[in-house]
Amino acid sequence: MRLISFNSNIIINLFEPRWSRKSTSMARKVLNVCNLRRKGISITLSNDKQVKKLNYRWKGKNKPTNVLSFPNEEKFFKNSCYLGDIILAYETLKKEANQGNILFSNHMSHLLVHGILHLKGYSHENKSEERIMQTEEIRILKILNINNPYKNQRLA
Repeated sequence: MRLISFNSNIIINLFEPRWSRKSTSMARKVLNVCNLRRKGISITLSNDKQVKKLNYRWKGKNKPTNVLSFPNEEKFFKNSCYLGDIILAYETLKKEANQGNILFSNHMSHLLVHGILHLKGYSHENKSEERIMQTEEIRILKILNINNPYKNQRLA
């Protein structure tokens, strides 16, 4: 595993070697746009095997998923707001990007934004929350020059 320090509060863990330099660069752009400079966050660029284990252990689902987010319950750590941890699964993201004919970096950015919003307290447990979260995702992705991932769907 390789650790990449974004700043003193943000760490990117490169657990899976198939993640490219472009992926870490896009993660940095997403972090900048999401205005997390003074927030603590850990991002792990991982694989399906690790994500499957974590998904089973913490969510009770014995399968990989594209992104897992683990909000910090205490919210404050060393006089800095620590939001939590995000883990992305390389193979699942790659498969979804290929199936959706989406650039891998755009799909990764979307799911990283999605995970960050979960750490910030957004949810999609009901239609109203889903609409609010999707609207914020679209707003952030537009700043990154990434097309609306929901354009072929009706907003919740």
